[in-house]
Amino acid sequence: MKWVTYSWGVLITFICVLLFGTVFAFNFSHIVNIDNEYDIKRFLVVGFVWLSSLALCFVKDVEFIKISTIAKICLSMFFILAMFSALASKHPFWGMVEIANIGLLIAAFYLFVASIRSMSRSTFSFAVYAGVSLFSVLTFTKYILFLFFSYADAKSFDIHGLLSGYVNVRFFNQLQSMIMPLLFLPFFNPDLAKFKRISIVVIALHWTVLLQAEARGVMLSLILAISVMLYFIDADTRKKFILTMLQTMLFGICLWLVFIIIIPYWLMDSSIFQIRTGSSGRLDLWLYVLKSIPERLWLGFGPMSFAWAEGKPLPNAHPHNSVMQLLYEYGVISCIVCTGWAMSWVYQRLQYIHQVKAIEVIPVTYALLSGLCYSLFSGIVVMPFAQLMLVFLIAMQMQMQMQYVISCSYRAGIWVKIMLFIIVSVMAVVLLGTYKNEELLPTLFPRIWENGLLHS
Repeated sequence: MKWVTYSWGVLITFICVLLFGTVFAFNFSHIVNIDNEYDIKRFLVVGFVWLSSLALCFVKDVEFIKISTIAKICLSMFFILAMFSALASKHPFWGMVEIANIGLLIAAFYLFVASIRSMSRSTFSFAVYAGVSLFSVLTFTKYILFLFFSYADAKSFDIHGLLSGYVNVRFFNQLQSMIMPLLFLPFFNPDLAKFKRISIVVIALHWTVLLQAEARGVMLSLILAISVMLYFIDADTRKKFILTMLQTMLFGICLWLVFIIIIPYWLMDSSIFQIRTGSSGRLDLWLYVLKSIPERLWLGFGPMSFAWAEGKPLPNAHPHNSVMQLLYEYGVISCIVCTGWAMSWVYQRLQYIHQVKAIEVIPVTYALLSGLCYSLFSGIVVMPFAQLMLVFLIAMQMQMQMQYVISCSYRAGIWVKIMLFIIVSVMAVVLLGTYKNEELLPTLFPRIWENGLLHS
């Protein structure tokens, strides 16, 4: 198999996985006889990574990316500390399951980078834009149909009522935080400039859904991310970026006022919009972490241990904050190493944009920053599709900056590919073997599986 053929296969399969697990989740889950829309996402992610690693064994002349020495040191420290933390925890088996899931995502990163590397930047950008546009259009088509059905029945709807394919609307919001910025690609890539009008409409619809779903965290993350980005881009690009964002935002607000506020009020004589001022329990969860961590300061309570944390103020299986989750489950050392490395890595990418004037990378960096910001308010590092999308953005960001640097890659031999497939297979078996495990049944909210349980 040719490298470029494999790359297109991975990218198209990734888009199909995203659609089958979201827009068509209800139908697909019944076809494969899985009785809920949350678990189907985990099965699709595991299956996608396993199938991609298997196909890689038949690809000739494929290249893997070289990671820096500091990255190797940080990753080694993290996994060694995570192993010790898991073994010292009350649930060592589930700690190892969590580590296996992280390993699977690292394998997905290598597969994504290997795929991106064989394509030209313009071709890959078009493919990504086509994928996120298709996902958005299909999602909003169903959303608008459900909205019109509500009008016809004069039946009010809540924040979850107009989106299908998600146990919780926040799972879609997680994807929005990373997909919306990618729709800005036509404004920074001359090859995609003819799609600007399409992007304006689709991004506006995203803003409408965010307002209807009261997704305060996503809106805040998008604003924080663009505020950081503006500091590192030149004045002309900054002006264009701000004007485009304001244009789409105002368009989205107008659509929201007409179709979500005014028309439902006219038909149903009731207002469905409420301004929420509380933290939805997040501050209580974070305070709980800060109070608990001195008990296990250095190694934490173990990977996935928050699912069984005693005395937590809410029954959620994660604290809705990636840093707090690192702190509680992996300890202060891992937390400092990972957050310090991540902040340094992001700063280097922003500096690259500033120094090289690489405006075509801006939407990708914006998407990555937005996703990282939202991980401080939501479970992006826990939910299966959000995890995979974040890994894809990291791979896309790295490869788009190093695509033409020959020294940053090495040729992968057959034994390397076979070893990767074996490791992925073992991790996949570990994860799939925990489906409907009895130990998870007493848990109220899921962490790995919905059905047999261990989100919110």
